[in-house]
Amino acid sequence: MNRLVSMVVLLCLFIKPLISQDYFQQEVNYDIEATLDDENHVLRGYIDMEYTNNSPDELKEIYIHLWPNAYRTRKSAFAQQQVRMGSTRFHFATNDQLGGLKDLDFLVNDESVEWDYWQKNRDIILLKLKKGLQPGAKMTISTPFALKIPDSFSRLGHVGQSYQMTQWYPKPAVYDKDGWHPMPYLDMGEFYSEFGNFDVKLTLPKNYVVGATGVLQNEREKAFLETKVQETLDYIKGDSLKNVRAFPASSEETKTIQYKAENVHDFAWFADKRFYVMKGAVELSNGDKVDTWAMFSEGTKLWKEAVNYLNRSVKFYSDNVGNYPWPHATAVQSALSAGAGMEYPMITVIGRGGTAEALDEVITHEVGHNWFYGILASNERTNAWMDEGINSFYEKRYMDTYYKNDRNLLGMAGLPSSLAK
Repeated sequence: MNRLVSMVVLLCLFIKPLISQDYFQQEVNYDIEATLDDENHVLRGYIDMEYTNNSPDELKEIYIHLWPNAYRTRKSAFAQQQVRMGSTRFHFATNDQLGGLKDLDFLVNDESVEWDYWQKNRDIILLKLKKGLQPGAKMTISTPFALKIPDSFSRLGHVGQSYQMTQWYPKPAVYDKDGWHPMPYLDMGEFYSEFGNFDVKLTLPKNYVVGATGVLQNEREKAFLETKVQETLDYIKGDSLKNVRAFPASSEETKTIQYKAENVHDFAWFADKRFYVMKGAVELSNGDKVDTWAMFSEGTKLWKEAVNYLNRSVKFYSDNVGNYPWPHATAVQSALSAGAGMEYPMITVIGRGGTAEALDEVITHEVGHNWFYGILASNERTNAWMDEGINSFYEKRYMDTYYKNDRNLLGMAGLPSSLAK
């Protein structure tokens, strides 16, 4: 083991000077305001993106991801991947089940620019700058948008008036030492994005419960969530958690809630009027306190312990990988048509779980992605192992620690226990 550590240290000392010579990282700061129309399942808003060119190159064009447009046509890379994977649900969807962005009108520093869709991908556009962006310079890219929220086919979507808002806004592609990385949305395949700060204001009917990336800024909304926590605790004491509930009518009165997030590369939010809410906290070895939240509307008996799973997983990864850097870790149970769970900075969405142990494992796995997907943010289209593989290793260590049954890798692969031991 000592020899392995020494080899890793020597390798890092050797490659660090080589990496630092050409490493740079662009920065994109977002200011987004959006309003949800939950009768028509449309989100209308405006986005400002402050783009800083930290590269040594003059940029004469910029690629923008419009990933919601993956649900706009049955010819998208996502749609074709679905068919290849044996699913025809999206292919045979009705037009009113589809979604995508419209009403786009891109400006750069308040001036109109020429833009068009890139190659055959309707979820990527190419902006041609009138004036090149010099190294060290900034520009502001802005546009209005109207997002028709699709049915839940993958990650972005809605089921009735339950909303899963992920990959929902225009986002510049990554520009690094290898150049631009325009990539279409795929159901299987992660998202390589630039880091920056987010200031997001969401307007929606007053009785929605929202979980999101970032720190909630509104005291009134914080108090609203606390009432939901108390209601949930009362329901639990009375053993009256209902597993399936109808959507209540939306409030005629709206609210605007604001979230701010620093140094993250994505922003996701989830909204449902039926959410039960539980809250906890965990203290890390460095003294930092991380708030933990669980929001759920189904699988209620399983989710009673969800906050404990969150606390334990945040502490485990912090002790074994490095301290969790953000103020909260939230798990949301919601519609998901792309695996058992999916991670975003500070928040993860979890599908239906069969057992308490399975729910703990999925929550832990998705929380663990905060370190590898969230902090390291490698290009998983080319190096999937750098997130999924390493995270799965630590997930297995967690499960071995807290569940003493057969948890080795062969057993997890479904092989007979006689071979797995």
